[in-house]
Amino acid sequence: MTFPQFKASLLDRTRRVQMLWFACAIIPFCVNAEIAFREVATEAGVDFVHESGAIGMRWTLEITGAGVGLLDYDGDGKLDIWVVQGGPLKDRTGDLPSDRLYRNITEGSELKFQDVTKAAGLGADSYGMGVVTGDVDNDGDVDVITLNFGRNQLFRNWGTRFEMRVDEVHLKRSEWSISGSLADLNGDGWLDLFVANYMEFPPLEKYKVCRRLSTRKGYCAPSNFDPTPDQLLLNEGNGVFRDVSKEFGIASARERGMGVVVDDLNGDGVPDIYVANDMAMNFLWVNQGGSQFAEDALLSGVAVNGHGMREASMGVSVADWDQDFDPDLFLTHDIKESNTLYVYEHAGWFSDQSIQSGLAPSSFSKTGFGTVFFDVENDGDLDLFIANGSVSMIDAQLAKRIEPPLRQTNQLFVNTGAGKFEENDATTLSQFEDVSRGVAMGDLDNDGDVDLVVSNNDGPLRIQQNISTSTHGEANHWLGVRLLTLGRDAFGAVAWLEGDIKERKVVRTDGSYASAHDPRLIFGLGDSATLPTLHVKWPSGANQTFSNLAIDRYHVLTQSEQ
Repeated sequence: MTFPQFKASLLDRTRRVQMLWFACAIIPFCVNAEIAFREVATEAGVDFVHESGAIGMRWTLEITGAGVGLLDYDGDGKLDIWVVQGGPLKDRTGDLPSDRLYRNITEGSELKFQDVTKAAGLGADSYGMGVVTGDVDNDGDVDVITLNFGRNQLFRNWGTRFEMRVDEVHLKRSEWSISGSLADLNGDGWLDLFVANYMEFPPLEKYKVCRRLSTRKGYCAPSNFDPTPDQLLLNEGNGVFRDVSKEFGIASARERGMGVVVDDLNGDGVPDIYVANDMAMNFLWVNQGGSQFAEDALLSGVAVNGHGMREASMGVSVADWDQDFDPDLFLTHDIKESNTLYVYEHAGWFSDQSIQSGLAPSSFSKTGFGTVFFDVENDGDLDLFIANGSVSMIDAQLAKRIEPPLRQTNQLFVNTGAGKFEENDATTLSQFEDVSRGVAMGDLDNDGDVDLVVSNNDGPLRIQQNISTSTHGEANHWLGVRLLTLGRDAFGAVAWLEGDIKERKVVRTDGSYASAHDPRLIFGLGDSATLPTLHVKWPSGANQTFSNLAIDRYHVLTQSEQ
């Protein structure tokens, strides 16, 4: 089997987009669909409300929010929800609110969850920011790492309960961490941990007060605080980690990291690390063979936008949105800055296609955080969701005494199939004015389409159940796969369907902002009922083909031992 290569020119990509547009015009595969979601958190039994600890002092810490993770912690085939909590900032004693774990007990199409926080061994210990999921000890259970303002924590999964472990993972350092990624960075079969750290934050009693118009307290910009280096922890086996940040070159640069994804971003077959930095140039850490990383974002075209401007990067998502078998990057930014779409061109170089794609204009009035590429209606191409929430107080909301005065609506952009996105604001995804931060994607009801869970600063968790249907009144066809190697999810495995158009999908849980996703892959098939052939390139480099897979169901596919 020949493994497709990254495309070599802009002309190649342009021709492929033209082919997609023409194909959608003449064949039933690209079925138009009615896009619809239902907000179901309350009726599903999820009552989580985030607490930032705000007491009117306008601490920058209180507006960064927290993420949410989707994982099947008990191995029953249903996605559970781990929600990260903040709590009080000054007096962290007594009965503190903690992260919450909701077990999926759905039977049928009506989502139902049960709060199992105490039964699963979770407790309040830190002011939470982000969540990372993956099997760090290769025992078949999904473990959880929480990223905090303070000490980060590893929760080992023993099947139905978690045990917090700190000493084994070199997480004793007190940082302000926001996002992280688990990936096998040195090819030894164990998942390593990369942590995006934000900035040095002073004790609250020494916090500098920033003012708007010289009188009103406001949130201090990140430029008022020193940046801090990110952290790389190497898994030495059985989930025991060693800090190699200096040894591998990661500690040689420092900025204010907020989002991170791991993928092969230059086509050399090994995973690289991309970090979205706030009010600074972004980082692209190119893997030099598993023992060193070299920062190459500027020369790769992904440090600044196409105008050469640094932006306030928050969230990041990576996917093959234009179906040319290479990774593209999307970043969210602050108000008055456009969100940025970096499209892979050739030889590890990207170009800013934010304007050409139609994603730039509608982002200037929003502050984006979490973001995900996903096929909302299973028509075969990737759409885009953005979770928004301001970091600067909105005067109209201040006048109405709305707290926090940072509320904005979220956005859904639908892929037209012609190289552009169009905003769709007719669903419940754009109905609520919240201070949204994290978003996690996954199929909560196992019906083959992607649902979204959105975390909100000082607000309720939103569960948006995808109920989109085709114009024929029935859902489009789909193929779902869970890829396993070494007894766990095959992070970094690349999969694609047989055919002229090859969309590159990668097994991962990272991306967005402070959140973690369903590791399963869903391929939208539109009206096509043909039994597909799936090609997989495993992290080891081995190739494998699975033929005549039944559609409209999930398959668990394991790497062969040959």
